[in-house]
Amino acid sequence: MTLHLIQSGLLALLFFAGLAALLSALLYPKVRNALTRLPCQIRSNILTLWLLSPAFIGLLLAFFGLLPSWMDSHDIATEHCATHTNGIAHLCWFDPIVHFSAAIWVAGISVITSVMLFSAYKGINLLIKHWHFQATLRLIGQPDRQRGVFRIASDHFFVFSSGLFAPYAFISSRLMEQLSAKQLDVVLAHEQAHCQRRDVLRRLFLSLAALFHFPSTRQQLLGDLELAHEQICDIAAVQKVEDRLFVAETIINIARKLNTPLPEQDIGVIAFNGSHIDIRIQQLLEQPKPVNRYAVFFSSLLFIVFFSGVLALAMPLHHLL
Repeated sequence: MTLHLIQSGLLALLFFAGLAALLSALLYPKVRNALTRLPCQIRSNILTLWLLSPAFIGLLLAFFGLLPSWMDSHDIATEHCATHTNGIAHLCWFDPIVHFSAAIWVAGISVITSVMLFSAYKGINLLIKHWHFQATLRLIGQPDRQRGVFRIASDHFFVFSSGLFAPYAFISSRLMEQLSAKQLDVVLAHEQAHCQRRDVLRRLFLSLAALFHFPSTRQQLLGDLELAHEQICDIAAVQKVEDRLFVAETIINIARKLNTPLPEQDIGVIAFNGSHIDIRIQQLLEQPKPVNRYAVFFSSLLFIVFFSGVLALAMPLHHLL
């Protein structure tokens, strides 16, 4: 009975997550432009939920679809369909598929397990590579406790943050010497905001959690999330020096100076120049727009209604499947 419940749940999870990913691929291009006009912090939260949506919706609907079977098998509720007279927990529509031959199930589970093991192998290699890179940076860098940065003796121009659980900012000695005190405040405030938010770890987790999305949609969402994170840290720099125009000028000047490419995707580095410089500058030059409280309220209400509706439709959802 437990095996049948697990098999039904796995099928339901893949089915619902696939539907959510398909809906996301169709819907996101239509709302993307409107989304970019929202404040960066709200946009970051929406994109985070959007990246998690296939996995979350798949788990949520699979759970509530299986709830009648689980309750019936534990004698908490009365029988809800005749098929339960055999004592096997199931999802009604998926029940015939569950009884496929063991060879088909073994083949399917083997494929899924192989993909998961390969992803875990890549993830472990990435963590090892990142740990060595972080250890090397701290070994060659000189900590500046007052400014909260590691200074690396180098003739190149670079500044970036790196680290998963204990991130730090790193800057070259040459760039540090070239910057004025106010420019240095902008740069360090930006990178320290990345460190405080643990953006490297956040992006790594979301890139793994968003694997149910179609590759093109996933890439767009992660790219837009990266832009939102950069803009949030730009705002942190504005709060430090209280001059939006100066922060914009500093970003442009330093982006022209930085001449050392950094392998961001391979070892978890967030460089100051980041991405979408033009959009970031545009945001800094525009006056911040007030948050529409009604939109936030109705969005929250919509989520509550959706969750409550799924809970209320647990039995019909079970028989639908």
